[in-house]
Amino acid sequence: MNIQKENSHTAQTKNKDYTFVQKDGDDFTCLKLTSKEYDGIIYKYGNVGFGPKENEDGTLPLIFDYDIIRNTNNIDLGDEKKFVDHIGDILLELLEKQIKDGTAIIKW
Repeated sequence: MNIQKENSHTAQTKNKDYTFVQKDGDDFTCLKLTSKEYDGIIYKYGNVGFGPKENEDGTLPLIFDYDIIRNTNNIDLGDEKKFVDHIGDILLELLEKQIKDGTAIIKW
């Protein structure tokens, strides 16, 4: 597995608790969490979209699929909502960066 030596050089992401990884032969990139709580978990995002209805506060819910590729430290994800919120925050940050720099791929 190739591991990026450091995160993206933007101020928004350079100190975050993840790095990008890719297994030789795969045509997709994963994220490896490096925070104490989730250290070593490698996962990838699947479909990403927004919910059909606004939340009560007027925001659209972010909906996404993910697959855990490796959990080498056998971290208990008993509180899955907390984990999903964490990787959802990372996803939102990545999407904001891609929209800002014009690299986002949007399918209608």
